[in-house]
Amino acid sequence: MKTINCKSCLCADCFVKLCSPEWVQQIDLLKYQTLYKKNQNIINEGFRIFGIFFILKGKVKVFSTGLNGREQIVRFASDGHILGHRSIGNEVYPVSATAMEDSLICFIENDTLNEMFVANPEFVIALMMYYSRELRKLENRVKNIVQMNIREKTAETLLLMLENFGINRSNELNLSFSREDFASFAGSTRQQVAMQLTEFEKDGFIEKRGKKIAMNNIEGLQKIIGAFNLQIPSNTYHQQPEKQLNLKNN
Repeated sequence: MKTINCKSCLCADCFVKLCSPEWVQQIDLLKYQTLYKKNQNIINEGFRIFGIFFILKGKVKVFSTGLNGREQIVRFASDGHILGHRSIGNEVYPVSATAMEDSLICFIENDTLNEMFVANPEFVIALMMYYSRELRKLENRVKNIVQMNIREKTAETLLLMLENFGINRSNELNLSFSREDFASFAGSTRQQVAMQLTEFEKDGFIEKRGKKIAMNNIEGLQKIIGAFNLQIPSNTYHQQPEKQLNLKNN
């Protein structure tokens, strides 16, 4: 696979572009770029940390493993997001990450990162702000999810998927997901989630189309979780056409 250099990269949200032109050229020489196939592990919980990952294009689930090997999805990540940043300063990764579709991901080693931090203050500030936003989201979610009923958990999960992945021209979430993954993120069971999604379809909030879900009434879903003061940015609701990046032919 031909490596995509940073200058011609189509991922407008990549933090690397905040580095100086000289450093962008240097990163092109030092980064590793890998195409991870669907369901392939990117990060393994408990493995030694060698650096962090930047998603050029793809969809990833980040999860931890609890008692009896049960998987708990912590968050989803997509184009322009970072993986492994919460592990900086640790010896091992506290979570795992798996590709939910074929995903092109860049990896930068710790030694290179440390030099980037010193030489590129805009990059450091952007990374800190990203980390801060992710931490606030996690804190709010931990606080709220223990108080939510299944209807509220399901609505929140749909809205967070919308925030992370957007919708296509058919008003469908840009993600084909299993009911197991949905239930893991919602902190519920597959059966409860399936029943609630059917209820939402009857109420006109969504429409199930195989593994796709069309978002027919976003405002209605927002009202369901209105008491929890969750802030899903309105600019995530616009339709997002697929980016012209052919992973298989690069």
